[in-house]
Amino acid sequence: MSTEAVERRLYNALWWAKVQSAGPLEVDPETPAVAGLTRAASPDGSTVWLVPTLPSGAGHSVLEELGAPPVAVEQPNETARLLAICVTCCWTDRSAPAWPGVTGTLAQIRSVYAGMRGRAEQSSDLTLIIGSLRRLHATHWIRWDEKTAEVRLGPRVVTWTATDLSTLRDLCRHLPEPPPAELSTRPEPVERQEVLDD
Repeated sequence: MSTEAVERRLYNALWWAKVQSAGPLEVDPETPAVAGLTRAASPDGSTVWLVPTLPSGAGHSVLEELGAPPVAVEQPNETARLLAICVTCCWTDRSAPAWPGVTGTLAQIRSVYAGMRGRAEQSSDLTLIIGSLRRLHATHWIRWDEKTAEVRLGPRVVTWTATDLSTLRDLCRHLPEPPPAELSTRPEPVERQEVLDD
């Protein structure tokens, strides 16, 4: 085996070890491709996520062997409901890929959640919603910004197959329609101008 081939295998193994220990990684767009990892450009293009590309239909033993077992979360049913709601709020053009989607809001999520439950919001609902959003953020299914109360789909959604997306489209049709998003206004960055002496 050539030195170049050995170096390439070591490079790939290093990145796989990083992803196995930390989950999807956000890296510089100039980072070379890694075998078996899908590249998902962030919405603004400033970074790229490296996400494991797992074999279609991989069972639990295969996922364990690859160091990517299914993510276990507390309250899996509630967390799955919230992921479906986030998909409904953030994947508005369902003829386009799910990644990167659009920004959704906590107000939208609360509205869809109440509509899905078929009752007015209760005081405990917000605690359940926030807990699920935090779990989904920690596992990279969504990107949750608590300060602005805004959410985007996370880099792991790039691993969804055409069959997954078809199922999700059908699910979204059965969930209540979210109200329009009212996004936080972020101040535009001030460009520094240099003053030149004449």
